[in-house]
Amino acid sequence: MRLGLMVGYSGATLSLPMEMIKAADRLGYYAVWTAEAYGSDAVVPLAWIGAQTQQIKLGTAILQMPARTPANTAMTAMTLDQLSGGRMLLGLGLSGPQVVEGWHGVAYGKPLGKTREYVSIVRSIFARKAPLVHQGEHYQIPYQGADATGLGKPLKSILHGRRNLPIYLAAIGPKNVELSAEIADGWLPIFFSPAHYADAYAAQVEAGFAKAGDSKSLVNFDIAPSVPVVLGDDIDACRAQVKPFLALYIGGMGARGKNFYHDLACRYGFQEAADRVQDLYLAGDKNTAAAAIPDQLVDAVALCGPTARIAEHLEAWRASPITTLNLTTFDPAAVRVMAELVMGADAGQPERTISIPSAPAPAEPTPAAIFEHMAARVAADPQLPAKINARFQFDLAGKQGGSWVVDMTGAGEIRAGTLPNADCTIAMSEVDFVALAQGKINPMAAFSSGKLTVTGNPMMAMKLQSLFA
Repeated sequence: MRLGLMVGYSGATLSLPMEMIKAADRLGYYAVWTAEAYGSDAVVPLAWIGAQTQQIKLGTAILQMPARTPANTAMTAMTLDQLSGGRMLLGLGLSGPQVVEGWHGVAYGKPLGKTREYVSIVRSIFARKAPLVHQGEHYQIPYQGADATGLGKPLKSILHGRRNLPIYLAAIGPKNVELSAEIADGWLPIFFSPAHYADAYAAQVEAGFAKAGDSKSLVNFDIAPSVPVVLGDDIDACRAQVKPFLALYIGGMGARGKNFYHDLACRYGFQEAADRVQDLYLAGDKNTAAAAIPDQLVDAVALCGPTARIAEHLEAWRASPITTLNLTTFDPAAVRVMAELVMGADAGQPERTISIPSAPAPAEPTPAAIFEHMAARVAADPQLPAKINARFQFDLAGKQGGSWVVDMTGAGEIRAGTLPNADCTIAMSEVDFVALAQGKINPMAAFSSGKLTVTGNPMMAMKLQSLFA
């Protein structure tokens, strides 16, 4: 089990506990997560954190899907991932009808279908196997509605993102939990209770794995709940800090009959208390609602009390299938104590903490594979040679480099060899050529820095970018 840190979203003003976050980074915490409701967003604080940390993963828990198109979310994730050196964890969720329709002004609709399509589109953008096309019930890309201009065209991300960038889903309802286990790399539950996992979640998780196939299991799926942690000698005082938080969600996060958190408390066996908390909260008596939260419910979903008591209760979490325990706390002492309890001698040595197996990153393509891809582009679009209408010679230094001809006159020809009368000869290393083809280096910057030399008109070489797409 590894550790994460939830920093939530703002109140009336926004501040971040940066010293505590930096301490978690030094101690070897796996991830820090930001959130959003209807005030501060999750992205800007995460970028701020990323710029001031070294190794801790940067997660959104969660980005609200109805607030952004799938393409915008993918752009944001890829951008943060590259700027942070591959630390991004993309947590997604639908939020609830009150926020979706009351704040974002869009229909809540069918959550399962929307989520499935959304994740599929984001993954397609990450993969960059082809220009983006999606025709579903909820998303049509390119847009083809009655008010469309007809000018939309399938596009492929200019930025080459990490194909296996992890996607997490926030879910607590049975069907959403099953969907998370099927299509996501991780699950972000709130108010998770290890004692109730077998009855409340296990069947849905296993059903999702079965639908996913490909040997998906708990071995390669990150269950990463947010867990309130309050350190102190007075257990009742510690619980009292958690109760208003529980009352807010169970009582006020959703209308009567449409509150997922109330339903979860009922599934845990606290229906009578959950009904009373909801009645009091919706009547405006928030303090009494908080006092009505049972101690047993707090202990089921949180870690409260002195270090020895937390260590004792932590054993139930260790025995559960969770992989990442995300602390909800603003107490630096709790961050340090949890590191000692969970990581022991490995605290401060993140290379020795556990990792979740995932699909290996794809191997870098060879120059030959890139030229083969260029030939396939020409075969798929016979108009390309006429648009470029020039002959190129590539001279690539390196074991897998060599000389290559890209003749974009006539029908178009791409082959190994030389072309004495080329309109433009391009010389560079095979490593820089691969990076150029993947969009990892800018061609003009490569030219100006001497990584790429051109005999002939350099602007003519720019025409080749359409072959790399």
